[in-house]
Amino acid sequence: MLIRLACNDAPGTGTHAECLDKENSTHQVIERVGLTFGGDALRSADEFDSYYQTPDPWRIGRASRRDKALSQIIGPYVTKKTVLELGCGEGHLTATIFKRASSIKGIDISPIAISRANTLSLPNASFEASDFLNVRFAGYDVIAAIECLYYLSPTEQEAFFRKLASEHAGKVFVLSGPIIGSNEYRTYFTDGGIKQTFARHGLSLIEGRNLNAYRKAGVGATIAAALCRLPFGSSVLDVLPESYVYQRCYVARCAVS
Repeated sequence: MLIRLACNDAPGTGTHAECLDKENSTHQVIERVGLTFGGDALRSADEFDSYYQTPDPWRIGRASRRDKALSQIIGPYVTKKTVLELGCGEGHLTATIFKRASSIKGIDISPIAISRANTLSLPNASFEASDFLNVRFAGYDVIAAIECLYYLSPTEQEAFFRKLASEHAGKVFVLSGPIIGSNEYRTYFTDGGIKQTFARHGLSLIEGRNLNAYRKAGVGATIAAALCRLPFGSSVLDVLPESYVYQRCYVARCAVS
């Protein structure tokens, strides 16, 4: 279970979500008010383990631009904090985005991914193979869901936000994912849908930041994606129209119960 994307860092290097699109050509699309997500086959431990037969199957380790963009928005919220990282995969983001946290608990449904994460021997991190809906959310300063929520069914999605509101009251929540709505293979998030879901469950948006441009959105978006790779690229990202944005990261605070 993961949310991992970015503008490609090298020819042939795909983002997590883009690689999923290529490798899973038949997606059953499910839509619910607020959030929409794809109903692909990846849900069980065995299904994710099948992808992890090859290390770093979604090329997460090559997305240095993504790492930088995520660090800029997430870093200030996790420095010297306790973090629960949902969908940690093989621990790449644990070691990069969350490295300044005082402690990180990484959760992933894939035992294979967790076994690789443990080999990193990160001094401030521990890992557990589990469905994150079965993990207690209480006791952490920050909970982060980086490319993982759209693997949940509609019922599970609703259960996740109820659990978050109940067990993480008053604390920070980080969500990152594609906001393109849908493409030929699956349905993702929309900016409006995420904000509606936050409001419905009592989460107050602190800030949001675009992470990359959606090159398939047309010629203008392709040009924007190229500009985003230049030294001033972050300034370009900040002013992109929503239709040109591929992924956005949101930081919110759960309501105090």
